[in-house]
Amino acid sequence: MLSGVGVVLLALHVIAIVGSFGFAWYSWRRADHPVSDRFAWLMVLDGTWALLALLELVGPTDGLSVFWMTPVALVAPLAAVFWFRFVVEYTGDSEWIPDVVERVAVAHAPIYAGLYALNPWDIAYTARDVAGFAGLRLPYATFGPLVFAELLVLYGILGVSFALLSRFFIHTRNLYRKQTGVIFGVTALIVVANVAYFAGLSPHPRLDLTPVFFASQAVGVGVALYRYDFLDVTPLAANALLEDMADPVFVVDSGGRVVDYNGAASEFVGQTRQPTLEDVAIPDLAAAIENGTRSGAFEGAEVTTALRAGGRYVPVTYDVRATPVTDRYGVVRGTVVVLRDVTERRARKQALENQNRQLEAFTGIVSHDLRNPLQVVGGKVELARQTGNLDYLDDASESVARMEQMLDDLLRLAREGQTIDEKTEVDLATCCRDAWAAVRTNGARLAVETEITVLADPDRLRQVFENLFRNAVEHGAPDRAQMPIDEDSDRTLTVTVGETADGFFVADDGPGVPPAKRESVFDLGVTTAEEGSGFGLAIVERIVQAHGWDIALTTGEDGGARFEVTTPHPEPTGA
Repeated sequence: MLSGVGVVLLALHVIAIVGSFGFAWYSWRRADHPVSDRFAWLMVLDGTWALLALLELVGPTDGLSVFWMTPVALVAPLAAVFWFRFVVEYTGDSEWIPDVVERVAVAHAPIYAGLYALNPWDIAYTARDVAGFAGLRLPYATFGPLVFAELLVLYGILGVSFALLSRFFIHTRNLYRKQTGVIFGVTALIVVANVAYFAGLSPHPRLDLTPVFFASQAVGVGVALYRYDFLDVTPLAANALLEDMADPVFVVDSGGRVVDYNGAASEFVGQTRQPTLEDVAIPDLAAAIENGTRSGAFEGAEVTTALRAGGRYVPVTYDVRATPVTDRYGVVRGTVVVLRDVTERRARKQALENQNRQLEAFTGIVSHDLRNPLQVVGGKVELARQTGNLDYLDDASESVARMEQMLDDLLRLAREGQTIDEKTEVDLATCCRDAWAAVRTNGARLAVETEITVLADPDRLRQVFENLFRNAVEHGAPDRAQMPIDEDSDRTLTVTVGETADGFFVADDGPGVPPAKRESVFDLGVTTAEEGSGFGLAIVERIVQAHGWDIALTTGEDGGARFEVTTPHPEPTGA
């Protein structure tokens, strides 16, 4: 009579049968890919083995129960072989494992089954009988050398399979690592159950629980199918693409999830579970891919982010290339996103554009601003020749000096626009005071309200402060040139250097710059001072930009001019 334990055993066999055949059907419905095909065959063999084992348990006679042992002898080796074929394709090792190995492994199964059925010289078994357990029949045999030799072969095949899975687990990452762990674990249960049977460690010495654990394999690998969807974007393709690339690479499935990424991309994902493109720490990446992939593969979109290097953050620009992964029906199953670092290329392009604009500006200055002093010199020299009045030569000399100043400023402007590669830590307060000492201050005073240090070229940063101080003195107190220094006087111009949340500022308490003229103060030749060349602030802007910074003119707290220099990312600070 069937007991409760017997009912449970029968139910587990039915679950294994239904689960195996169900996932076989599901896999065959998926895209035509070797992984799905081999998994489907594995599930068919598992389901068949579980079905034969069920027939053994419920056989109406002992002879019929024993009869089903022979077809099991064929299906069991095939199941192990097809498991091996599935692992080879799944891990991407089919490139270096010859097809002949798989063909020989498959061919040996029917040969073994034939020898088992014929049992010449009792090489397969010496006797077969049936035991009873929980109201079920348990057919068993006293095995001969053929069975034990086959066990060594099959365990060897399984050992290689698990070695391939382990190697793949170590070298892969993210969702595929979880997926591989699931596949490894549920299949290991089957092997453990089989070893326990042949070692006599089952709940009953004649009870083989191997088919029962096909349910765990069907459900476990099924979870990998449904949950991680490895048949949409296979580990084989992802592994080959990702591991050998230095550029950040993301593999995105059809649902927008980042299912895999390489080491270069890992810092943008962090510890996010089940990440999507929105979780990737690169601004506008998701929008760029969404806009670009509407028409298929694309490249050319650029995104900029910050990477930590040497204790600070530096801007990095990536060119985005997204390639859809489609099946044979043209259905998009996922997208491979590759980010190529184009920071240096973009910097060179920007430098070239700046140089071209600078050349155009220089051409205008040489053709216009230098032409007038030259005409003055020619006219004054001619008047001196005609009249003999040498005072005209003094006027000509002033024009020549004016041209020399303009040429010096032009040469300096050309040099200061060059990108700065070598930077050192510069104490801002010391740099300001050194620059102040080199400027004719006309009685103004300096207030330094910062102790930060910045990474900069010391000489060119000092030039920034000299020009800003000179601009403040010339435009903030032009009528004080002959005034004695009187720090207690309300009329004394004060120039303040302080720090902001992302940089520093230079401000004065002079009359300031009218709003209508603020946008043009950095243009070449713009000045309201009689002796100015109009290059001072243009040089400041070039040096600031060469450092990778930005500068803007605003109004100070006292109504004067305030120049704010901001860096795109934090600089080291010191006491």
